[in-house]
Amino acid sequence: MAKNDHIRWNQSVKLALMLYRWKLVDSYESILQIVNIHQKYLQQETFQPDHTFLPQLEEQLPKVDGPRIWACFHIGPYALMARALIRCGYGIAVLLKDDVFEAQYPMYRQQFKRSFGREPNASELQFVRSSGSKSLIQLKQLLKKGYHVICYVDGEEGGSREKGWTQVRLRNTTLGVRMGMAILSHLSSVSIRPVVLTTEGEKLTLRSRGDLYVNNREQYQATMQYCYQILEELSAKEILQWESIPRLFDKTVSPRIETSETPIWLPVYAKDKNMLLNIVSGKYAEVPAEQFEKMDALRQEFLKQF
Repeated sequence: MAKNDHIRWNQSVKLALMLYRWKLVDSYESILQIVNIHQKYLQQETFQPDHTFLPQLEEQLPKVDGPRIWACFHIGPYALMARALIRCGYGIAVLLKDDVFEAQYPMYRQQFKRSFGREPNASELQFVRSSGSKSLIQLKQLLKKGYHVICYVDGEEGGSREKGWTQVRLRNTTLGVRMGMAILSHLSSVSIRPVVLTTEGEKLTLRSRGDLYVNNREQYQATMQYCYQILEELSAKEILQWESIPRLFDKTVSPRIETSETPIWLPVYAKDKNMLLNIVSGKYAEVPAEQFEKMDALRQEFLKQF
């Protein structure tokens, strides 16, 4: 396996453990099936062809009567939201954190050019850096001018870890999330509209929850929980399209002290070590090279069946 293949495989192992804890998979067979799907998904092109998914998204996009704060997730072909809203005639503002701005700003412009055959103008597409002290003020002003704002609920935009955070529950997991979009809704009196995009083959599905207005600070946590609730509807094949799952694994998974359940071991790739991860307990074990190679061979043989 090449290095990138190792990285992708480890991401799929982390996915498998999260799906097991969320009771979306429950056996070796179901885990390896979902891992196989995830491996293929990770090798897809980042840019999703407009002629396939964009018309479907335009057809499914909720009709609104004014600016909205679109609460999106890094799931499926999420970058299509900006293009679909622009094609509906809306001006769009996208909130990006600094460490992805340099990569994503040119990517958004390039994808726009591939879709529309030209560069976007300021009335169509604006970008706001989330680390700026005046980012919320900028977004509030853009909303007032009629722009729609795209925010990512699962992003970690903003400054210090101590301020602007709350906790939500997703299935049986507690997650720390930023409250920026709830604050923005409160400041601007513009409602939040949660949406999530998933694909299966050449079919796109958009899920949306109704508008939510935030009237006071006491509603911030409940607002973020309202947004995350939409993910409860996703199947294993849909939620594997969530880019954030490996990060959630790193932040939320700690080994269980004891479990009587039968272990489900998967190989993981670590530098100079032969490691297995028990999907059931979350515990790692270092094993002799021969045992690791045997497990890896069984994994590859099983995946060939799909």
